[in-house]
Amino acid sequence: MDAVDTRLVASYAVAIAFDVLMPVGMVLWARRRLGVAWKVVGWGAAAFALSQLLTRLPMVQVAQYFMRDALKTSSVLLGVWIVVLSLTAGLFEETARLWAFRKPLKDFRRWRDAVGFGVGHGGLESALLVGGLAALGLVNVIALSRLDPSTLPLKPEQVAQVVEAKATIAALDWWMPLLGAYERLGSMVVHIALSVVVLQRFIRGEVKWYWLAVGAHAVFNALTVVVGKLANAAWGQQAGAFAGEAMVTVAALVGLWVILYFRRVDAERDTAAIQALT
Repeated sequence: MDAVDTRLVASYAVAIAFDVLMPVGMVLWARRRLGVAWKVVGWGAAAFALSQLLTRLPMVQVAQYFMRDALKTSSVLLGVWIVVLSLTAGLFEETARLWAFRKPLKDFRRWRDAVGFGVGHGGLESALLVGGLAALGLVNVIALSRLDPSTLPLKPEQVAQVVEAKATIAALDWWMPLLGAYERLGSMVVHIALSVVVLQRFIRGEVKWYWLAVGAHAVFNALTVVVGKLANAAWGQQAGAFAGEAMVTVAALVGLWVILYFRRVDAERDTAAIQALT
């Protein structure tokens, strides 16, 4: 029985806490500093649940199960699948944002509402999906580290799978879970920025803003995966992880610029409206 890497366990614990508490802090900030309504945050979370947890992700899991062998042997199919995953992520999530601002949030179409919506959307993803997966990863680390495959009543191929899983955990750097926490922060900024962009569909009356959000979302997802895989193949797992996070950082910086730009535009529009009334 191998000893559990306490540094890795602590790293997972910190990442899980961040995945859950960061969205809570963001929601409180949006409520206190921006005056965002609970309804807006709630529909942001609901949009993620409807567009991912209850629809797209189950379909993706089923499709990947049936294509699992082909995806391992065909690089062309894997590339096509990455494109499909990226496009569907953009279509499902941005359509959910569009519908929310068109229907239940038709009276909440200001910059601050888009920010609150993005916080709810990205917050549920971080706390429930990513935090849940990190918790599952922590359980696997502890359980597999203490497990002796030779004592299990399993078939030889099953024992080999357990041994492979133990080797994967043993090769995992203790700080890797912290990268996942860092990614959540960047992803939150991107979710807010995409919500601000989709809102322009109604403020400016042009459908191109919706398609811009879909395209940006798809490109962001695809580049993050592809750059990470290329770096992993060329220089190893650590390089792949850092390359992927570098892409998240670039997307977050662009997203921050988008958020601040439209904040200024929103403020100028309000000022012009007030002046027109006086």
